[in-house]
Amino acid sequence: MTAKTASTTLDLVETLRRGFEEWDVEALLSLYADDVEQIQVDRDNPPAAPRVRHGKEHYRGMFEHCAAAGVKASVEHAVAGPDRAAATVTCAFPGGRTVVANTILELRDGRIVREHTVACGDS
Repeated sequence: MTAKTASTTLDLVETLRRGFEEWDVEALLSLYADDVEQIQVDRDNPPAAPRVRHGKEHYRGMFEHCAAAGVKASVEHAVAGPDRAAATVTCAFPGGRTVVANTILELRDGRIVREHTVACGDS
């Protein structure tokens, strides 16, 4: 790994952490490619039929909604390499519900091009 690659991956991890913890929507969106693909497996979307979305604009709505709702988010166990990153994102919603998501991120040119997330939460 070159010094530039190491710096880029550290920047990605730090931006991801800070972006979620502060709900810095623009910083978070800067991590995603315009044509990003999100694949999500959760209680309502099993592995045989995951939710698949394309484009980063749906992230804006999700991030803005969580910020406005007072969701507290944290990022743990974040690691990154030149073409992959991974992290655990925990979101604590007002009222006590918690969702934990383990995410693998595929990177191209320093941007997230595919996000594969497995999430579970309190009922």
